[in-house]
Amino acid sequence: MLQQNLQSWLPVERLGEETPPYQPTWPFPPPFVDPTQQAIARLPLPDGALIQLKDRRWFGRVIPGWLRQADALKLYEMAFFAPGEILELGSFYGLSTTILALACRNAPQPKGIISVDLDPACTQATQATLRRGGLARFVTTLTRDGTSAVQEFAEQQRRFAFVFVDHSHAYTPVYEVCQRLHQILLPGGFCLFHDYNDIRNQDVQDEEYGVFQAVQDGLERDAFEFYGIYGCTGLYRRR
Repeated sequence: MLQQNLQSWLPVERLGEETPPYQPTWPFPPPFVDPTQQAIARLPLPDGALIQLKDRRWFGRVIPGWLRQADALKLYEMAFFAPGEILELGSFYGLSTTILALACRNAPQPKGIISVDLDPACTQATQATLRRGGLARFVTTLTRDGTSAVQEFAEQQRRFAFVFVDHSHAYTPVYEVCQRLHQILLPGGFCLFHDYNDIRNQDVQDEEYGVFQAVQDGLERDAFEFYGIYGCTGLYRRR
C-alpha cells in the first residue's frame, strides 16, 4: 500500500524552517530500495545539507547542483518504482538526471527519461555528465522551456508516470506547468516539485520564488492529492 506522509505538511509561514526527512511512499523492505539508494544516503554533505555526487566512480568530477539528501533519496525511489516514462523539467548539469537514470538502470521495469532544459549549455552539460557515467542510453535530452514542452507532450498525447519539476523557482513558470500536468500525467502518477519547501517562498516580494504558491494555485484540487514533503521537495499524486 502506498504511504502518504500527511504529517509533513507545512503552511507557507513555516516553509524552510523545517526539512522533513526522507520517508518511503512505495512499499519495500526498509531501510533502502537497493544498494544504490543506500549509497546516495552515504554521499558527502560538505555543508551539512547538499549532496556531492561524482559523475563516475573512479576519478569522477562532482556534478554541480543543489539537492538535499532527502530530495535525492525521494527522487531515486519515485523513479525506481515509476511504472512508465519519466519527465524531468530542468536538468542544470545533470545531478538530478543522473539519479533518475541510476534508478532506471536498476529498476526491474524498463523505462526511459525525457529531460528538458531551457538553456542549451545545460542540455550539453547534462549529456556530457550522463556519458561519463555510462547512463546516456536512459535519457533523451531536449532544449525547451517547461511550459512549451508540457504543451507539446499533451498535444502528442504522451503520458508520464513520474514528473520532476525543477525548471524554475518563480511563480508563473511553475504555475503554467501545474495547469497542464493533468494532461500528461497518468492516473495514479506522481509529480515532485523541487524548492517547494524553501523559506524564500514566504516572501511575496521575492519575484524569483513562488513554487509553493504556484503548486497550490495551479494544480487542480480534484485531480491531485498531497503526498508529502521530503527535504525541500513536495510530492503530489494524480488521483
